[in-house]
Amino acid sequence: MIGYRYSTGQRLPERDMLDLADSLALQLHETLGPRVYFLPRGDVRELIAPYVNDLHPADQQDLSWMVWHLFQDAREMDQAA
Repeated sequence: MIGYRYSTGQRLPERDMLDLADSLALQLHETLGPRVYFLPRGDVRELIAPYVNDLHPADQQDLSWMVWHLFQDAREMDQAA
């Protein structure tokens, strides 16, 4: 899950970004449970920062959005069930 496994000094390919976002979201959900659905994006950014601080700054920003959107989608699915 640590970003250095993906770090190349350049922007990550889309597939790596998706894989990393999935891993980060699963880890946060494992730790915090369904409370993650209600986190503001800034809190998501702070929670994932230690895991992605070695990535390109734009990738760090994009990952916080990706993880946040995963939580929003999961919340919608959970409410629909």
